[in-house]
Amino acid sequence: MKQLMIAFCLIVLVLPATWAQTTWKASDYKPEPYRKVMVLAKISDVTARRQLENNTVKFLNDKGIVAIPAYLNVKKTDGVSREAFLVIADSLQVDALLIYSVNGAEKHAENTPTVSVGVGVGGYGGYAAASVPISGGAKMVTVVKLSVYFYNRASLDEQWAQQLSGTLEDGTDKLAYTFAKTTVKAMFKDGLFITKK
Repeated sequence: MKQLMIAFCLIVLVLPATWAQTTWKASDYKPEPYRKVMVLAKISDVTARRQLENNTVKFLNDKGIVAIPAYLNVKKTDGVSREAFLVIADSLQVDALLIYSVNGAEKHAENTPTVSVGVGVGGYGGYAAASVPISGGAKMVTVVKLSVYFYNRASLDEQWAQQLSGTLEDGTDKLAYTFAKTTVKAMFKDGLFITKK
């Protein structure tokens, strides 16, 4: 029981670090009324890219910001010059761009609590007992790290940035949902948009 309590305390202490985030905003940034924000996830896995873009678009739209996913609106994003992208953006009425970029993914072993069951055998004056583990031990966990950048037409450089990390333990759909929700929440907290009263 003591080991189980120690493991639980360690998990509680580690979880906030796993979802730690840091943000940065340009000192001269001023929120503007954007016609549309395009969300672009530079991720090689097509399913994960769509999940992240769609979730972010949904959270932005829910907050009153018109947003569109890049995968539905732009055929090619890699190697496109700024000028060529601005032509595409003009045709779509896009004034701002939110880009997710993968910094890396690493696998590491994580210990899980061991649960034991007491097993006893007895008879005719003798009794033997032992503790048998039924679950727990080490498992491999993949930690994904992302950078998020926000650009607008008013500047050539990023206006806002965020660093995210999380585990792929429950699949890309849950991680994409969490990343998107965390990002949109941080964008509003940092005052990137003009909010309607």
